[in-house]
Amino acid sequence: MLALVLSAILAAPLQEPVREPAPEPVQESITVRRVLVDVRVISHGGDVSDLTPDEFEVTIGGKKMEIESVELVGSGYVPPPPVEVTDEENAAAPEDEWIEPMGRTIVVFIQTDFTRNSARLEGHMKFMQYTEDLLASLEPDDRVAVFSFDSHLKFRLDFSSDVEEIRAAMEGAIRIDAPSMPPAASGLSLASQLDLRKLRAASRSEKALQVIGEALRPIPGGKTMIFIGWGLGHKTATGTRMTWEWPAAVRALTEARVSLNVLDTTMADFHDLEIGLQAAAEQTGGFYAKTHTHPMVAISELQAALSGYIELSLRTSETLKPGMRPLEVRVKRRGVRVLAPESVLISR
Repeated sequence: MLALVLSAILAAPLQEPVREPAPEPVQESITVRRVLVDVRVISHGGDVSDLTPDEFEVTIGGKKMEIESVELVGSGYVPPPPVEVTDEENAAAPEDEWIEPMGRTIVVFIQTDFTRNSARLEGHMKFMQYTEDLLASLEPDDRVAVFSFDSHLKFRLDFSSDVEEIRAAMEGAIRIDAPSMPPAASGLSLASQLDLRKLRAASRSEKALQVIGEALRPIPGGKTMIFIGWGLGHKTATGTRMTWEWPAAVRALTEARVSLNVLDTTMADFHDLEIGLQAAAEQTGGFYAKTHTHPMVAISELQAALSGYIELSLRTSETLKPGMRPLEVRVKRRGVRVLAPESVLISR
């Protein structure tokens, strides 16, 4: 019997062993993102327009970033060379492709004290005497919007390059009134992003800044906010603290690429809420200055901040998690000061 089984096995045809298909090589894919960061470099002597990528050192979330380019964005608008377009091509072009030539995008935010505190009111009115010096630094292609805040946010002027309109809106901010919504500007406008309901719901300055930041988000490029006021945050037993609305406000301002340049108009050498103003300026890449002692020095600093900014183009990879991440910017050149936001948004 055993001999028959062995002979049957030997007589059976040989079969090739079953081989598993070779696994495909694993290819790692790294998505590279491009992040734009706006910084202002203040020099105490010398030109900084010749800064190169090698002179910057940028980290996001503690990781060193590769700097692709450094572009100085000045105050003036340089139009592109003219292009010959036929009437048929012009008629066929969709309206939403039109981009209005513009200079700087500036928002003026004026805090008016609803309680009419004497130190705040007097300082505000004193500084308004220097409005002309501020307006004189505007370029013809600049667009300026004006907001005020007392008991809630008030929208006084949509983007305009008319100096008389800007002056009237800033002077009107001293009043406790109920202005109607301003006419929508042609071209660059905030009117479609705002309504009276949204303005009235912003009953704290921090919430008001969030609303403005969210309205500015669709507008490309860096923006400057001139904050003229008396304070942010609130006093506690352990010191001045930002309100719970501030994190959402700073996120909205960061996403919209807005730097907050603060002119503290309070008639006091020191006051508790200036700590909140200083923190807001530092976190958004702006500066803080008092106006009650040396107003022209504050105006000069503001004019320097308005003169332009440097746009850094950074390369990041998907290893950097999306969300708000800490940002640090340094310049390897002596005698310069860098104003940069403390955080940057990494998109998915």
